[in-house]
Amino acid sequence: MKLLHSLPLSATLLGGLFIAGCSNSAPTASTDSNAASTNTAATTQSEEKLSGKPFQIGYNQWIGSVGVFLAKERGYFKDAGLDVQMKQFPGPADSVPPLIGGQLDAALTTADTAILLSQQAGENPVKNVFITDTSAGADAVVAQGNIKSLKDLKGKTVAATKGQCNELLLLKGLRSAGLSDKDVTITNMDADAAGAAVVAKKVPAAVTWEPWITKARNAGAKVIYSTSDAPNLILDVVTVSQKTMTDKPADVRALVAACARGNEYAIKNPREAAKVAAKYFGSTEKEALDMMTKVKLYTGADNARLMGTEAAPGPVAQSAKEISDFFVSQKVMTGAPKGSFFNATYLPEKS
Repeated sequence: MKLLHSLPLSATLLGGLFIAGCSNSAPTASTDSNAASTNTAATTQSEEKLSGKPFQIGYNQWIGSVGVFLAKERGYFKDAGLDVQMKQFPGPADSVPPLIGGQLDAALTTADTAILLSQQAGENPVKNVFITDTSAGADAVVAQGNIKSLKDLKGKTVAATKGQCNELLLLKGLRSAGLSDKDVTITNMDADAAGAAVVAKKVPAAVTWEPWITKARNAGAKVIYSTSDAPNLILDVVTVSQKTMTDKPADVRALVAACARGNEYAIKNPREAAKVAAKYFGSTEKEALDMMTKVKLYTGADNARLMGTEAAPGPVAQSAKEISDFFVSQKVMTGAPKGSFFNATYLPEKS
């Protein structure tokens, strides 16, 4: 079973990328202009009609997408008038280029991937319109049994994917322990290979994800730091392109509402959700249920709080800034982010 979350990008792909990310500040419109904008938005929404065309979503096998899978399996998309067609990709980095190219209408990806690849978009930029979940223990630093804490990593080798969010997780953990990247030797491996290496006792520690975290524990390793210690660092999102928003605005609105409905069902009915996840992953229901405990699913109301507004950005704006600052420091993108990378206008009014 291979539950992919975030894949390393090639040096060729990373070279020269820079993004339009989140900003913590935005001009505040006057009351009259806000009212006019609201009236215009309401009129636009009332005029929106479903396209009646298939809606293509790219996805990878990640437990945090369970609400989207539920929306498909339980007919929430159909109830909303959508003909959703799901196309599987090896990892979240793989679905964004075809989204930008117009072959997909939406992609289930990670916020960091969407931010990093956005510069490729040109005239077809991408926006995150729904946050499905945050990793809350499903990504972790695991270490051999003789390493008791992050401080014990000093002078040791740690396997991690350089220039990606799991390296950011490691650096954040090291900083909390009074260490830096100069105190360890980071060997570049994707998260699956890193997990396998720590299980085989080829490296003292690694940054990996499920199911390798569980495999490592079964092999005698332990979790010494995880995304449960770093809330909202690794976010999973529904991303759409400008083309999708222009051509199918009502479809996007219906999509987001159905995804929110799916997440709400999964939160209230985890065992039923695990059955659907197991079907998509080829896992047992017990395995899927255990993995669900390591992500935090977000409702529509959660999304509204997390995204905030253009004038008053929510907490994810800071998360996006932290991610983009990391990419700049790693020289995989240049320049500070400008504008908001999240679009809350498609969220249901009540959830």
